[in-house]
Amino acid sequence: MHEIEGLAAIVAGMHPQQEKVESARVWLTLLRASTEGSADDVLRLPGRISEFAAALEAGRSDGTPERRSGAIAIAAIAGAYAAAMRGDHAAVAAETRDAREIIGRLPASHPAHSVTAGLLERFESLIDMIDSSSGRTPSVTADTHLERLRVQAAAPGLPAADRAARLHNLGYSEMGYGRDSDRMLDSAVDHLREAVALAGEHDHRQVFYLGNLGLALLARVYSRRSRADRGRALSRWRETRATRRDLTEAIQMLEEARAIAGSDLSAHWSLFSNPLAHAYRHAGQPARGREVALAGLRGHAWNVLLQPDTASTQVAARHAAGDAVDVAVWCLEDNDPASAVTALDAGRALILYAATETRDLAARLEDEGRADLAERWRAAAAGQAEPPGELRREVISAIARIPLDPTGTARVTLDAGSARLLSPPGLEELRAALTALDTDALVYLTPVPNGSGVAVIVPAGGPPTWLTLPELGRGWGADFDAYLTAATRSSRRDLAASAPTGTLDELCDRAWTAAIGPILAQLPDASRIVLIPMGELVRIPWHAARRTVGGRLRYAIEDMTFSYTPSARLLCDVAWRGAPPPAAHCLIVADPDTAGAAADLSSARAEAWAIREAFYPAAGYVGRTPDGSSSSDGPGSREDVLGWLADGGAAGALLHLACHGVVEPGTDSADTSYLLLSGGERLSAEELVSAAGVGRPIALAVLGACSSGVCGRGDDEAFSLSTTLLASNVATVVGTQWSVPDAATSVLMFMFHHFLRQERLAPAEALRRAQLWMISSNRRPPATMPPWLRALIVSPGPASPGEWAAFVHFGR
Repeated sequence: MHEIEGLAAIVAGMHPQQEKVESARVWLTLLRASTEGSADDVLRLPGRISEFAAALEAGRSDGTPERRSGAIAIAAIAGAYAAAMRGDHAAVAAETRDAREIIGRLPASHPAHSVTAGLLERFESLIDMIDSSSGRTPSVTADTHLERLRVQAAAPGLPAADRAARLHNLGYSEMGYGRDSDRMLDSAVDHLREAVALAGEHDHRQVFYLGNLGLALLARVYSRRSRADRGRALSRWRETRATRRDLTEAIQMLEEARAIAGSDLSAHWSLFSNPLAHAYRHAGQPARGREVALAGLRGHAWNVLLQPDTASTQVAARHAAGDAVDVAVWCLEDNDPASAVTALDAGRALILYAATETRDLAARLEDEGRADLAERWRAAAAGQAEPPGELRREVISAIARIPLDPTGTARVTLDAGSARLLSPPGLEELRAALTALDTDALVYLTPVPNGSGVAVIVPAGGPPTWLTLPELGRGWGADFDAYLTAATRSSRRDLAASAPTGTLDELCDRAWTAAIGPILAQLPDASRIVLIPMGELVRIPWHAARRTVGGRLRYAIEDMTFSYTPSARLLCDVAWRGAPPPAAHCLIVADPDTAGAAADLSSARAEAWAIREAFYPAAGYVGRTPDGSSSSDGPGSREDVLGWLADGGAAGALLHLACHGVVEPGTDSADTSYLLLSGGERLSAEELVSAAGVGRPIALAVLGACSSGVCGRGDDEAFSLSTTLLASNVATVVGTQWSVPDAATSVLMFMFHHFLRQERLAPAEALRRAQLWMISSNRRPPATMPPWLRALIVSPGPASPGEWAAFVHFGR
């Protein structure tokens, strides 16, 4: 690759040499991606090939149109590869279909047919297997796919390496189709064994051959054990002997795969850690299984840290949360709740973790005494969009104190490196942080694979415990998903009147019986807890859990104060960061004119103006005033907000956002969570994590923007507007979990600042008191509330959860 980069510079503008060099670069990148498991290489490949196609179009060589069509087809296949790595099954199907269509229009003699035939068949088989195994539709083409692979594997005259690759493809497909077929699993094991035997020791694909043979053997173990449990005593004894042989061989194959990967710094090493841990547990070695699984989770963290952008990080973190829950469940089964806490946090908020840990790497290198490496990093960053992966690995290794050999392989295991970079906090540090934050307990709410759930509780003054919560499993209701969809996808801070609020009431009832009631019974003396909901549970307003007491509804916030955090690691960071002193120097962003990109928020303007007049008369005020005119301080642009965040002149400031916030699901774009500002400008969570980390320490950020606490990159990733501010330089963040009614939000926000400034309450308690005021049966506005805000209080009676429950507290 280094030589190719040099050649590319030499032949730039020379045809056809430039096209030939670029073609070599594309295929070498694909080879490196498959060798190292590099998400960065795979995700960048479709764009690189598309650039190659554009260069062909601009070139002067003969046959350019056909060569360009071939390049476009290969770009579609690369897109399918990238989609498969992201776990986007629909995109795999779409890209494969596009590639097939483009290639079908090329002459039969075009080389793209032979180059892409095997890849297309492989993706089509993968799509069919996924559909079949997921229950979407029974496969009607399995026999056709498998027969085609058998013919390819039996072709005469193949070199050993090529035959091994085809046998592996056949065995892997048989394993995918044959989960419930002993005959097909037997055939899969035979073909995968043959692939392993044929592949040379230097074949970079051997790690996959060994690993997938181990997986096929494990699949046969599960199948035989299930059948033996239902069989007669004699057949059970015979099956057990065969099962033990398979289990022993599976462990051997998976261990060899990890050994070939080289170290726990390899993506392939982490990939096979969880299956190997499963195998150890089946073999009656639970302690060894936990050890291997926890090391695999550290490997996930390392690979996430090495990625250059959030799209690559998303791919690297894709399996971490699921693996973490598996490991945590094993730890609880083995009566080891302390290790369960470590496991759960190892899979949490990894994108956020990487974004903050890798910010300003040059300065951190200088702190480590590596000014030479810092200079190389700055030079590389200035010369291209992203520094090369090899340099990034060297930089992260220096910061983590993990030495590398000349090939880039770690000389030590991750256990010998920096615990700060690769491991969650220990119990003693976590208890100290809880005490520093005046919090009684940290609680993980975790759905588990069997359909139930657990609460893992870390008290500030005692050993960790856990509760089994049978009703906490998956499936919290399609109706609530519809509520979130109606509220969140619109990018409006004005919830439609037709949104199914009744579903939210039912959810609050269920939240009490499923989790909060049992947890509070376990913590009878607690007055404040911090929650880390996992998976889909992150969307639930647990603080609004309720039951009926004395003939009236009683909400959980009437019993204690609730806070949330993305991870225990970030909770500790917030605790040690300290609390900036409150200050009047603040910025209020009030409903900027989005140039038609979103609806006007007249109540938000009234809210922002009233808050400034009553509590922060010296505040900067950007956006629009109540009459719709632009503020003299600024229109509420990206420059207004970023400039204020970067100003280090006044510590202890406050940021209040009364504007649109948008969440869009996805992994490619850098703005799945963003503020919508003046002229339709976007300010993304990715940009906030950089901007808020270099200026003043900020005491409080209040995000009345819709869905500011929701992530567009996956429930367990927690990469939202709220959490990026918290992970940067903000001590406390108040954000929202879904779109909120404009008028009710304005009233609630005024009351929050009332309790914060007039009654001098801490932010968490101020939010709780404002929410308690909203559910009071006789709400009386304070004298400082202006008439136009009073007019928004439609009824003096208790507000519904839809009007206040979306707001949550993070941090101090």
